[in-house]
This record gives sequence, C-alpha cells and structure tokens, in this order.
Amino acid sequence: MKKFVLILSIFLVMGLLQACQKPQVVTILAPMGSPALALIHQRNNPERYAVDFVNGADPLVAAFGSKSHDVIIAPTNVGAKLYQGGIEYLFAGTITWGNFYFVSSTPKTLEELDQLTVVVFGQNQTSDIIVRYLFEEFDINVTIEYVDSVQTAQALFLADSTKIILTAEPSLSVLQSLRPNIYTIDLQDYYQQASGSTSYPQAGVFVKKSLSKQVINSVLSDLVLSIDSINELVSDASDVAVLLGYPYSKEVLLQAIPRSRLLFVSAMDSKSSLEAYFTLILGVSPQLIGGVLPNNEFYYQP
Repeated sequence: MKKFVLILSIFLVMGLLQACQKPQVVTILAPMGSPALALIHQRNNPERYAVDFVNGADPLVAAFGSKSHDVIIAPTNVGAKLYQGGIEYLFAGTITWGNFYFVSSTPKTLEELDQLTVVVFGQNQTSDIIVRYLFEEFDINVTIEYVDSVQTAQALFLADSTKIILTAEPSLSVLQSLRPNIYTIDLQDYYQQASGSTSYPQAGVFVKKSLSKQVINSVLSDLVLSIDSINELVSDASDVAVLLGYPYSKEVLLQAIPRSRLLFVSAMDSKSSLEAYFTLILGVSPQLIGGVLPNNEFYYQP
C-alpha cells in the first residue's frame, strides 16, 4: 500500500504542478467498464480532472457532437466514424485491448457453438464486429440474439443458465462472483489465431483539437502512470476504486483488472493495429467506420 500511495502522491503532485502552470480542470467522459478502471487515479484527483462515466455508446456519440468534454474514451470505430463526419477530436491512443468472452454453464469451445443461439450485446459495435468476424473466419453458423447492453446479457444468463452470452470485464468477474461454476471462451485467443494480431484496439482516447499540446501531453502522461500503477498494484487500486464508489466489490476488481487488458499505447504506435482492425471492419460492415480508413490527420502527434 505504501508504494501505491507513493505513486498516487507523485501523480497528484504532477497534476498540481501542471495546474499551477496553467489552471485547468480536464473533463473526461468514459463508458463504465474496463475504461473506467483505467481512470481510478484521475477520478481520485478532482483538483486536476472531472471524470464522468456513462453506459452505452449513445451518450458518447452525443458528447462528441456537443464537445462537452475535453477527453472522451470511446470504442475506436465510433471515434473513427464520427471523425469522418467532422468532429473536433483526434485519436490520441488506445487504452483497452480486447476483453470479450462467451460464457456458458457447460465447457465449450468456439467451434462447439455451431448451430446454437448466442446472446450478443451491442449490435454493430465492437463486440458484434469481433463476434461476427470470428464466426465467419472459423465457419461457425450461429443464431445471434442481440441485446442492448452487457448488463442485459448478464441478467438473461442469471435468469436462464442454459443461455450462452457474450460478456466483457468487469461484468465477467461480477458474473463469476454470482455463479462461480461457469465456463468461458476467451475470444482474444481466437482473434489471434484468425488475424495474426495479439489483440484489437477496443477503446481509444480522443482529445479535443482545441486543447494545447501541453495539456494533451500531460493527460496522456498521467494515463500511462495511472494504468501502469493500477496493473502493478491491483489490490491497492481496487481499494481506492471501492472508496471512490465504483459499483464493484474488491473481490470483483481483483479479478477484473488483470483481465481488462489495460494498456496505453500512443496513437502512432497504435496505428498499425488500428488499421488492421479497421480493415477487418471494412470487410464486415464498412459503415461502422465511415466507409474508409481515417487519414493521417486522425492521429494525434505530440
């Protein structure tokens, strides 16, 4: 805990020094889930950051249009599509990598889902894209039942454990705390087999163009420090998240954080992985990224 407090103290001091140089509270909007776990330190530093969490993609899309927040964490394809429409945000890096899982009450492989019905949340979102891509690549025929959110999928499974649902962290860890004897299929393993890439850039950091580079670079540096310390000191980070009112128990967070695949990778270092993922989308549902790969201006460069 002492090491965590030291890291957090450094983080706070850096923020205060930056604030003294140029007083500004940076506003951040992120979806509740894995991206929210990456922002524990930011949520704990109100002198420097005002962090809001939402459920679903619609509030994120609305925020891009209204420019309500300086920084928006969103699915990378959503940001790319809106960029094609002229939003005032740039892609500054990837914050979470793939963490989708199928859950069932009996052990199964992906191939054994052939001819079955699966529940998938987020039609035409990242979750749906990855699922449809993998079913096509492995020649698996399934019936997909779509629901609006991962929470709805979880509720369906709790009501009827014969269902097979798609979930993601931290919802997977919540479900395992309620039903310990469930089985999972890690879609990232199959994605690596199909694509040759270790994972896909699931959620990205989008920064308002009007922010100064000094502010943007400071935000990104803080993200690196925050995510590194959260991954290294999972128990202490979980304690802070509970104190901040995150809607998860410490036991859930201890499982969810390591499986959330939190890693900040800058825009330019993410570019090859992002373009590979976007090329996949172009072959499945090109409208989900606006029909073309985003140009070089999409990527923030320090």
